Amino acid sequence: MSGAYGSVAAGQARDDSDLDLCLWYDGDATEAERFRFACIKELSDSRYDILIFFHLPLYIRIEVIRGRLLYAKDLRFVYDIAYRTIREFDYFKHRFYDYIGKEAMV
Repeated sequence: MSGAYGSVAAGQARDDSDLDLCLWYDGDATEAERFRFACIKELSDSRYDILIFFHLPLYIRIEVIRGRLLYAKDLRFVYDIAYRTIREFDYFKHRFYDYIGKEAMV
């Protein structure tokens, strides 16, 4: 699974914007980082910011879900991950929104 998120995916890119890419990697943290760095090396272009989905904070994972899906081998898997992420964020969002001043906790 791979997706784009951020200003480019939202159609709000500026001249200096990078392309935020998120990849799914089903392995341990060390393997995932090796995979990420190999992708960065292969592209060798600072316009790309490549990150691993489960290494992202929850509030960024939600942005990835809202972004653009670029590739998926199994859409059911993508839907399952999206559903679990949205449920987890729903449990957390009132604290997050209070923290950023969007909505006060009651």
